Amino acid sequence: MATNNEIEFKQLLSKSQYKSIYDKYFQDMQPFSQTNYYIDTPNFDLRAHRSALRIRVKQDFYEMTLKVPAEVGLMEYNFETRIIPELNKPVLANDLPTEIAEQLDQMNIDTQQLVILGALTTLRVEREIHGNLLVLDKSDYLNHQDYELEYEVEDYDEGLIQFKHILEAFEIEYETPDNKVQRFFNRKSTLNNN
Repeated sequence: MATNNEIEFKQLLSKSQYKSIYDKYFQDMQPFSQTNYYIDTPNFDLRAHRSALRIRVKQDFYEMTLKVPAEVGLMEYNFETRIIPELNKPVLANDLPTEIAEQLDQMNIDTQQLVILGALTTLRVEREIHGNLLVLDKSDYLNHQDYELEYEVEDYDEGLIQFKHILEAFEIEYETPDNKVQRFFNRKSTLNNN
């Protein structure tokens, strides 16, 4: 298991902004693909707690991650898993790592109701900038595509200053977007209501 206090800044981009940033920082790099399978109850109980549970597939590696709000950023609980994710597949309580099950119990999540509700596939490139990780994503989910810049940092205040400088170089005004899982579930909700 690995726990990690994740501090990152995000910015949604237009397609042209994505291309400009790619050309400046990542032109010599080949994107890699990863797919997140999002897990929640049919009533979106995890979402109501501003938390997210996913299985990430990168090549042949499967990792289950629970993200919960922390004092600064998010606390991540990461575990290798043997669950082969499929849409609408129930995630059994006894397949959950103990630490994740305990966190879900503290939130009063009914682990008997967990199901894989959807998938989001990202083409990602990463590069270290100023000792932090700059990440550029192109994500596809539910017949939709979006573009996002992320900056993963150790120090919140210094990281925010650096991230704003990067955005200013491309004349982008910083606006905190919903994270990927929120965007995914917002889109799913919109599609379900149409």
